[in-house]
Amino acid sequence: MEAAEAILKINNIEVKYHEVILVLKGVSIEVPRGGIVALLGANGAGKSTTLKAISGLLKTEDGEVTDGAIEYEGRHIHHEHASNIARSGIVQVIEGRRVFEHLTVEENLKVGAHLRKTGSVREGLDLVYHYFPRLREKRNETAGLVSGGEQQMTVVGRALMTEPKLVLLDEPSMGLAPKLIHEIFRIITQLHREQHISILLVEQNAKLALNVAPHAYVMETGRIVMDDSSEKLMQNEDIKDFYLGLTDKGGKKSFRDVKHYKRRKRWLA
Repeated sequence: MEAAEAILKINNIEVKYHEVILVLKGVSIEVPRGGIVALLGANGAGKSTTLKAISGLLKTEDGEVTDGAIEYEGRHIHHEHASNIARSGIVQVIEGRRVFEHLTVEENLKVGAHLRKTGSVREGLDLVYHYFPRLREKRNETAGLVSGGEQQMTVVGRALMTEPKLVLLDEPSMGLAPKLIHEIFRIITQLHREQHISILLVEQNAKLALNVAPHAYVMETGRIVMDDSSEKLMQNEDIKDFYLGLTDKGGKKSFRDVKHYKRRKRWLA
């Protein structure tokens, strides 16, 4: 990556569950201060485990960082409690739109306010409603009854209420209609640009992620197998074939082609 100050450095970490199941194997990632970095990979590659290692949520699943280090703003955090990590400015938006279903949309947003260090709750709400005007309209509705897109906006808004320095976004496009996906990513990009929030984005939709993040890492079976600028990755034959599903002529590949290609990926050679 370019020589920019890193807010987060993951240095060669290993993660085990239940002390025996090795999930991450020597993973190293950097997120520059004020930057967006994408982490790509198929289901089960270890992407969500990476985010939980950063946020401290691994411990709730009997997982731990058994080797290497995670450095945030110059200090090691991989053995800290999740609540301390959250107070330091890292917030994880967990996949699956985890709203408090019986609370209203606004009450969900206010849950994030307990981590605020400056400004009032009202100022935080006004900022969220500025970026997500639809949530202002839905603020008194029960969160479990609003649409999937509105729930995703709610959990991102709740993260914004904490005044985060680093947001860990886990599969924000999952299960949403294309129009909503593009709306949410447009807002995320605007938030990053105007609020200078650093973002580590985990996303299966490689094309979308590479259009948003200037730099990306590719993860398979618990290892980083490639990283480069998004521009270069989009031109990489392996990425085009396997993650973007494109042929040499730019057309879509069939599943059979991809299945055949999987056996000859150069990084697995």
